Amino acid sequence: MSRIDKFKNPTIINSPAYELFILGLCILALVIFAEEMFFPVSDDILYVLQTVDFIICMVFLIDFALRLLIAENRMKYLLTWGWLDLLSSIPAIEAFRIGRLARVLRILKGIRSIRNLANRMSASRSEFALSLATLVTVTTVLTGSVAVLVFEGGIQGSSIHNGRDAIWWVVVTMTTVGYGDYVPVTTGGRTVAMILMTLGVAIFATYTGFVATMLLEPGETQQNEELDQIRLELHELRIQMTELNSILRSKGNEEK
Repeated sequence: MSRIDKFKNPTIINSPAYELFILGLCILALVIFAEEMFFPVSDDILYVLQTVDFIICMVFLIDFALRLLIAENRMKYLLTWGWLDLLSSIPAIEAFRIGRLARVLRILKGIRSIRNLANRMSASRSEFALSLATLVTVTTVLTGSVAVLVFEGGIQGSSIHNGRDAIWWVVVTMTTVGYGDYVPVTTGGRTVAMILMTLGVAIFATYTGFVATMLLEPGETQQNEELDQIRLELHELRIQMTELNSILRSKGNEEK
């Protein structure tokens, strides 16, 4: 199997879990866009929003490249969804930032397949768990950074005063490393810390379980290939049995 064929496998880019992951990032990107456009925010919170938005757009750009790579008709893809995907993955150029509104169309496209996603969820639970854990991680970093800035920003004795400090503190807290270089001093900030630590344990346990599943269980691709091979062998066996029955009948008729 070639590398491109592996990308076409349903367990990777065309899987319902992957589509759900992209759908969730679409919604999160639109929430960030609305926050930047219609709500007054401080420079520190704006830094957090733009950092997370940049990460999301990089994922969208990779998604566009992969979809272009596996498209049977690349020109058709570029003329339909491709150009929208490309525009919505450009965070740096202000003139193109409006392009991420094109993700609304991707959301509508994804909503139409929600029923299929629900029906197929049980077939790839580990993939869905990984997708949801990744979405929760990105969302938690965003909301946690904004929340701690709201509680700790400008407070005397606090060490968290800007977006960089907030993002660093959230990541360190979620991983339960706890360097101690940034410590919340308000009740609200400490409440955010407790929530982040609890979520962090659950999220990284999900990642660990997914890795263990990949290492201990055969991949779905291998299972599908083995099933296809068994079906092919059974089909050939039926053909041989049919031919053998025909030969036996012919001999029986000749003896009569």
